[in-house]
Amino acid sequence: QIEVMPMGSSLKICLVAEGKAHEYPRLGPTMEWDTAAGHAIAEAAGKKVTLHNNPEQPLQYNKQDLTNPWFVVY
Repeated sequence: QIEVMPMGSSLKICLVAEGKAHEYPRLGPTMEWDTAAGHAIAEAAGKKVTLHNNPEQPLQYNKQDLTNPWFVVY
């Protein structure tokens, strides 16, 4: 069963970090400041934040264009 929950990206990332969600695929635009804090929390909890089309490539920051590509948290 899939449940869609309307809330900010950082909070959804934190739900995965906490174990209350299995995965968070983000297939829409976000900016680096929308995800950086949640990303740090997820990694500290042993989770991954990677590009949606390349699970070996972590989401990168401090880019020329601050828009994030699509990503997945798991």
